[in-house]
Amino acid sequence: MAWFGKKKKKDITSPETMSPLEAVTHLFAAVQLSDQQTGYEERESWLKAISELFPDYSDERADNYINDAYKVLNRKHGPDRKHYIIAVLSRIKELLDEGQIAELGPKIIHLIEADGIVMSAEMEIAQLIAAHLGITINIEDED
Repeated sequence: MAWFGKKKKKDITSPETMSPLEAVTHLFAAVQLSDQQTGYEERESWLKAISELFPDYSDERADNYINDAYKVLNRKHGPDRKHYIIAVLSRIKELLDEGQIAELGPKIIHLIEADGIVMSAEMEIAQLIAAHLGITINIEDED
């Protein structure tokens, strides 16, 4: 009898074994969730970014990756979340070439500005990304 059997859960990949699409998706999900909300504009910005970076990507795989990223990131808080993001950034540095990494800067800016409001948490994650990837991310501050 399997009344109390465990359901087999799909394993979520650790940053050290992520594919390029998966790592970039987890990074973009971290930016989206930094202000505690995700919206249509941010999702569209992510889709545009991955279609430009990875023209042969699979819609189904990308959707699975973004949903997995939301699950993982929603379970992590404070220092755990920051360490996870740093591990994802390290993986991106391993997988993407300098040109692709440089392309991430404007795409992250677009993502952050997509909903029309730039929150301080988004500025903080942008600084973390810039520092770890060695790129410039200049966001218009309306103050």
